[in-house]
Amino acid sequence: MPNVLLEARHLTKEFPAGRGKKVHAVSDVSLSLFEGETLGLVGESGCGKSTIARMLIRLLAPTSGEVLLRGQNITSMSDREFAPHRRELQLVFQDPHASLDPRMTVRELIAEPLRTHHMCPTK
Repeated sequence: MPNVLLEARHLTKEFPAGRGKKVHAVSDVSLSLFEGETLGLVGESGCGKSTIARMLIRLLAPTSGEVLLRGQNITSMSDREFAPHRRELQLVFQDPHASLDPRMTVRELIAEPLRTHHMCPTK
């Protein structure tokens, strides 16, 4: 059986909406991504796909629940502890205009994360 690479357990995200109210963006989502798999999140606009994705890679902290990377709870790690794991996680959003800087060449776009994570020499 393949290994579980990334696992979400009971992820919930609520955003403050003023006057003590909350917006329930994501409620009790669990999923597992196994080695060799590709995962796509599909749903209507505004259903929480991007919020789930952002919680999976720690761009957003969940209100409750946890995310495990190779069995390690990354939700409870400090930023310093999580730093070595950051280069293993990446989102690819559907809208290229939101993801790619049109002023950069393809070479620059590919090199930027490699340089950020010290995976290639700088020029």
